[in-house]
Amino acid sequence: MKKIIRLLMSGFVLLLFVSTVEAQSKESELATVYIKSNMDCMDCELTLTNYLKFEKGLKSLKVDLVSNTIKVVYKSGKNTPENIANGIKKNGYKATLISEDEYKKLFGNAQKK
Repeated sequence: MKKIIRLLMSGFVLLLFVSTVEAQSKESELATVYIKSNMDCMDCELTLTNYLKFEKGLKSLKVDLVSNTIKVVYKSGKNTPENIANGIKKNGYKATLISEDEYKKLFGNAQKK
């Protein structure tokens, strides 16, 4: 009986380990791009949101009018920062790739206003 319990516990621990490794590998496939744009109004924000939500591999999207920033989380094998930026430019907006630190600074300052 003790052997059966040990065997079941070992199987459970192994299953837990495998699912954790799979979750970590899925997270590592994600990439984030930060973009500075030139939105003027809520319609601009809506236009970019409606366009970007159909980008390949999109996982999450944050378009912020106040800070004029865009944060896109996507599957790295499905898209590239340059492709996302080019799509924004095709819609008539500026799209300058920025670092995460620059994004946090712009977004943080806009939230203080």
